[in-house]
Amino acid sequence: MEIINIDYRALPTLLTDISLCLGYFDGIHKGHASLINFARKTAKYALGILTFSTPISRFINNGKSSEVLTSIDDRKRLLYSYDIDYLLVLNIDENFMNLSRDDFINQVLIPLNVKEIFVGEDYRFGKDQAGDAIYLTRYFNTHIISLLEEDNRKISTREIIKLIRCGDIKNANKLLGHSYEVTGKIVHGFNRGKTIGFPTANVALSTDYVLPRFGVYKTLCYLRGIPRLSITNVGVHPTVGALDKPIIEIFIKGINFDIYGETVYLAFLDFVRDEKKFSNIDELKEQIEKDLQSIEVAKCEKL
Repeated sequence: MEIINIDYRALPTLLTDISLCLGYFDGIHKGHASLINFARKTAKYALGILTFSTPISRFINNGKSSEVLTSIDDRKRLLYSYDIDYLLVLNIDENFMNLSRDDFINQVLIPLNVKEIFVGEDYRFGKDQAGDAIYLTRYFNTHIISLLEEDNRKISTREIIKLIRCGDIKNANKLLGHSYEVTGKIVHGFNRGKTIGFPTANVALSTDYVLPRFGVYKTLCYLRGIPRLSITNVGVHPTVGALDKPIIEIFIKGINFDIYGETVYLAFLDFVRDEKKFSNIDELKEQIEKDLQSIEVAKCEKL
């Protein structure tokens, strides 16, 4: 897969005609997978995917979240498992939002040698979202893919974000087709966990990810390429002194080496309990022990 960063004001010349999958592709969920797999089987030309460098909701109020399920790097990593020829990352800004639907076609798609398009039925483009999948058929051989449903839920980024914010990680992961994962670096915190016998690591996120509902989660922490079962707290630590803003704090049993500065991939597997304020530190320690036992039991049951 060749990754090409492009600017809509200075497009590169691709040496081949391409079949293009259009969308933002945040999360690379099951609906995206269905579209890409269909395109791979039927595309007449080299297959490309066009994604944006930034959510368009950063520039316009379209009712969608400006937080993301995946960074650009996450999307690149997830898309490597598909047989794609090109990943085109289009850098956008406020001026890009003023391109009409015809401007987008004539100034972006046609110069990129697009000959065939694959798109979901809800795709919109151009200023005020005036363009849709049907409009694309005026210019290109366009394959319009119906939206997928699972358990009577439409598989969409918006629905997955809603589930994650409610703490319903299991159902969010079902729609994603993989675990919800965030990436960041381990940084120094307040060392409060160490003082009660549970040294934890704070994760400084690499991008503006969607934060799950405040609470404790069963997670897999990929550290130095090794997946390690862990518990993760998302919240403000009300028992030991509430924080001004939420943090992500992980406890990995058995880690006995310095991990500060390490990049980790944290996969959320299941919601364990809500964050709560305990009467004292002993109650908190007792609950953490129970949390650890619960994820260990679940691990053993799977084995």
